[in-house]
Amino acid sequence: CDRLNDPSDKPPCRGCSSYLMEPYIKCAECGPPPFFLCLQCFTRGFEYKKHQSDHTYEIMTSDFPVLDPSWTAQEEMALLEAVMDCGFGNWQDVANQMCTKTKEECEKHYMKHFINNPLFASTLLNLKQAEEAKTADTAIPFHCKCFPTLVKDT
Repeated sequence: CDRLNDPSDKPPCRGCSSYLMEPYIKCAECGPPPFFLCLQCFTRGFEYKKHQSDHTYEIMTSDFPVLDPSWTAQEEMALLEAVMDCGFGNWQDVANQMCTKTKEECEKHYMKHFINNPLFASTLLNLKQAEEAKTADTAIPFHCKCFPTLVKDT
């Protein structure tokens, strides 16, 4: 049940080629492609080609709260993925896939932050209205030029 920190979904460390586990380091001066290091290689001062150990860097992690102090960004993403995989309302399956939260916690959090949240609701409404307005502006009217039907006398 360690799906939340699956190393296979991240690129390998450029120093030792091991799978990166959070937190890890991204050089802010190298790339593209991005230059990632595990903490061990970073602390050893690993340098490679143009990458120097004195470059500025970013600490890459999703272990911080976004919508709720008891949920990490990683768990928020896992919840959304689990709802997509298991279907809305299948909270036991969602919780089983999440591993870190109960059925009740998943349902309550999803309903509070993604369904009943006025911020998201108004954003979705605005997106829908913008899409409808765009469609109305770009729609091409259809004018039927009906031809009289030819009737044969029998």
